Amino acid sequence: MLILLVLLGIIVVSALVSTRSARVRSAPVVQEAFWRVEGRRATTASAGAGVEAHVIVEATEEYVGSMVVRIRKDISFWSDSDYSIKTVPVNLRGGQETELELAFVPDQASAGSLRGYFVEVDFSATGTSWVMESSYPPRLRVA
Repeated sequence: MLILLVLLGIIVVSALVSTRSARVRSAPVVQEAFWRVEGRRATTASAGAGVEAHVIVEATEEYVGSMVVRIRKDISFWSDSDYSIKTVPVNLRGGQETELELAFVPDQASAGSLRGYFVEVDFSATGTSWVMESSYPPRLRVA
């Protein structure tokens, strides 16, 4: 009888542990994403000019992990490519916001197959991503 109780206890504890570890975490929500050129909000920039990507993210619940901010080249009829990447360690409570920033200098104008640049954010703790809307703006055109 004692062996049966011990086995039952082990099964119950195992079930509780597996339920807790299988909990699906919510990805943070991107509230806003925008570009700054020379300190001002912009939707266009010149090749060789300093640009800052800004992404405001709100945690819907506790989020502990990293967020990977990517500036990507929007290439028509081909795979988009990473241009600049920054990994940011984050520890947010539910409802808390943070602003992610990544400075870069575009090396090519929007011409030919290069339509422009966009932001992608990978939420490592949840295995999800957010990608900037595919229109111009909000994506960045470069002259």
